[in-house]
Amino acid sequence: MDIIYIQNNQFQLNTLNTSYVMHNENGVLCHTYYGQRLPDMDHGYMAKRCRYNGDFQSNISENVPTLDNALLEYPVFGDGGITHPALEVLNADGTNFVDLRVVDYIVHNGKPAIDDLPASYCENGDKVKTLEIKTKDEVSGVEARLFYAVFYDYDVITRWVKITNNGKNAITLLKALSGNIAFDNKNYDVITNFGTWARERQIERAPLLHSGAIVESNCGSSSHYANPFIIMAEHNTTEHSGESIGIALAYSGNHKMSANLSRYNVVNLSAGISPDNFRWNLEQGESFSTPELVISFSGNGLNGLSQNFHTLIKNRVCRGIYRDKKRPVLLNLWEACYFDFTDETIKKAADSAADLGIELLVIDDGWFGKRNNDHTSLGDWNVNEDKIKCGLADLCEYVNSKGLMLGIWFEPEMVSPESELIKKHPEWVMQIRGRKPTETRWQLMLDLTNPEVCDFVYDSVAYVLKNTNIQYVKWDYNRTMAHIGSAYLKAEQMGEYYHRYILGLYGVLDRLTTDFPNVLFEGCASGGGRFDIGMLYYTPQIWTSDDTDAVERVEIQYGTSLIYPMSCQSAHVSVCPNHQTGRTVSMQARHIFALTGSFGYELAPEKIADNDREYIKEFIKFYNDNFDVFQSGKYYRLTNPTNDDFAVFQYVYNGRVIVGAMQMSNHAVNLQNTVRLKGLEPNGIYLNKATGKKYCGSQLMQFGLPLNVCTGKNDYCAFVWDLSLCD
Repeated sequence: MDIIYIQNNQFQLNTLNTSYVMHNENGVLCHTYYGQRLPDMDHGYMAKRCRYNGDFQSNISENVPTLDNALLEYPVFGDGGITHPALEVLNADGTNFVDLRVVDYIVHNGKPAIDDLPASYCENGDKVKTLEIKTKDEVSGVEARLFYAVFYDYDVITRWVKITNNGKNAITLLKALSGNIAFDNKNYDVITNFGTWARERQIERAPLLHSGAIVESNCGSSSHYANPFIIMAEHNTTEHSGESIGIALAYSGNHKMSANLSRYNVVNLSAGISPDNFRWNLEQGESFSTPELVISFSGNGLNGLSQNFHTLIKNRVCRGIYRDKKRPVLLNLWEACYFDFTDETIKKAADSAADLGIELLVIDDGWFGKRNNDHTSLGDWNVNEDKIKCGLADLCEYVNSKGLMLGIWFEPEMVSPESELIKKHPEWVMQIRGRKPTETRWQLMLDLTNPEVCDFVYDSVAYVLKNTNIQYVKWDYNRTMAHIGSAYLKAEQMGEYYHRYILGLYGVLDRLTTDFPNVLFEGCASGGGRFDIGMLYYTPQIWTSDDTDAVERVEIQYGTSLIYPMSCQSAHVSVCPNHQTGRTVSMQARHIFALTGSFGYELAPEKIADNDREYIKEFIKFYNDNFDVFQSGKYYRLTNPTNDDFAVFQYVYNGRVIVGAMQMSNHAVNLQNTVRLKGLEPNGIYLNKATGKKYCGSQLMQFGLPLNVCTGKNDYCAFVWDLSLCD
């Protein structure tokens, strides 16, 4: 069966388990179906025809369609429909209308790159094809090429649009979304993330109403507040049964995603760059490409949908050696010493960390300029010799001699008002001419729309990487944009600022990751404020949240897992009482739930008690021995920690099964006694390595594992099961 099947004005895109069908009706591209796999055949009877409605006049005898109830693939402003448009163009004559009609199509083997933007990719041997549908407005000359890349084995389709001005006059894009999907309502719920600093990606689920649902950020980043994805799930869909559709945007800036329910109960699901304060000028012959939209359907519940996204992101978004290579167990020194450290402090930490089996030591904020607090020196990326008297290269050599890699923190997009850089280049700051730049957290933002500034940011990081054996960079971003303006851009380009900034950021990251392929880059934005597919293209792991409390991290990482793989979520064992919440949680529980992420520590190693040191050594060995399970295994959410008394997760990989559980709430009588496992071989026999007990796969999936082993007198007791399929 074809990946892309075309017949009688019908386009059918097939993945292993799904089909996406469209039809061309008088040049208007309409949606027909998205769901479980269909045979390659004519599905014309399924097409919802554009029909006459009394409040929109149409000449029916000439077969001119009305669009007010059509299932449009890429609706435009002013076409007579009532859907929210994906494209709005300001023409030279002051009008806002284009009439896009299908004029041609082509099928590409593989997947074309997207101009200057991060995106999924394919490799030799992948079953990937891309349908490119050319649409054009014959009057204005505006052309929109709609791309649909089909990742057969991943059950994923990605979409983007390239808009070209082939007319005689300049035009301005007022709105250019990445895609729209229209389908009939099936009693859908909308599932989104909301949050704030240290409480990112909390799950919200509610019925889709005619008033619609919007997920958007206008703070310059994908944000802590509204992560760029939406899931539509039938009301009865659970983790492991029922239908759902998910969309996620590969973009790190302002975004808008919406789910709207029309008066005819047609759902329009759209996503792209936020149109707020967006204006993009296109001269004759110029083009604009939208960010990639990743789409998936699952008939196997929310967990099945998550696994589709996880597999694609891990294997065909993340790049570089650390896509597949084992990630080092790291120790970040921020909560160990904050700004108060010297080279001797770091050497002592290296001595102690090496004895524990830690592989990477990370110096966080405070190593540069005169940085003894967060009021100064951002932009002055020279080593603070009052703290690091031996120099960064010699310190790196010492750490390496202990068998550890050395990592370092940067916040390259920011500059302190009290810095040498500001004195030399005040024009490099994001600013509105004639107004004082806006300060937040004692920081100003550098203007990454300016190529000179981008070169400076690249050179600052590259100099350190060229002159020391630094093998890890934590890339932070600690404020939002405000009072947007530039001394570099022309007045007519100010509506392009937000997107040009993100393009500047991507350009710098692309240069650095290309020139330093052996360095592990980790993203951070006050924790999880820029956790998106766009950043994961450059940084295969992201600091999930500044909240290191194990209990709160359970919910944060649970919500993040709806779209993003566990291996992309940095998760650390922190000291207790926790620095954010003051809560005390057992060493065992803190370790077990750090397994739902890229594993590390956030504490002072020399202050660890002897009995805890032995536990840490054993646990690091356990993590390293099973890294392939955590990196490549299928991840299952077995309970909902926001509602259930237990938080339970499961990994399955090549006959290996690791299950972790934490009791979130203890009672005099605990009613939840077992948890059913998923994804096992029903007739397989599984050995519990700790007890020697054997179980049948069907027993574990139909009856489950007992949770009473996890029950204690206090909340947050935890346990891990390590099972393997017997030969």
